[in-house]
Amino acid sequence: MSVITESLEETPIVIITSFVACEYGIQFSWDDAREFGIGEVVYYLDDFKKENIKQEHLQWFVKFRTEDGKVYSASQLYFIGEYEWEEIVKHICSNCQKDLKNVNLDVK
Repeated sequence: MSVITESLEETPIVIITSFVACEYGIQFSWDDAREFGIGEVVYYLDDFKKENIKQEHLQWFVKFRTEDGKVYSASQLYFIGEYEWEEIVKHICSNCQKDLKNVNLDVK
């Protein structure tokens, strides 16, 4: 699933890997950069292709908005839709519950 093909402007999307980025159009600087975390919800605005990257699947970037109205961009590979996120969370939670049943919690 690609947020590029499935999202309209202002569609909520979820970050699936941590990354650092500066606001869109600003050259990267650690002083101006912001860290994004797994599970954070942002809002799809647009997409674009960076032709200077050699591998096709890495060329596509998502332009997105944060809750504070600032605009950033990052690789399309860092995002999924809210539905996919919810399904992943359900799957992990159900497996954790199964695994916990087999754990001996008796402390001696």
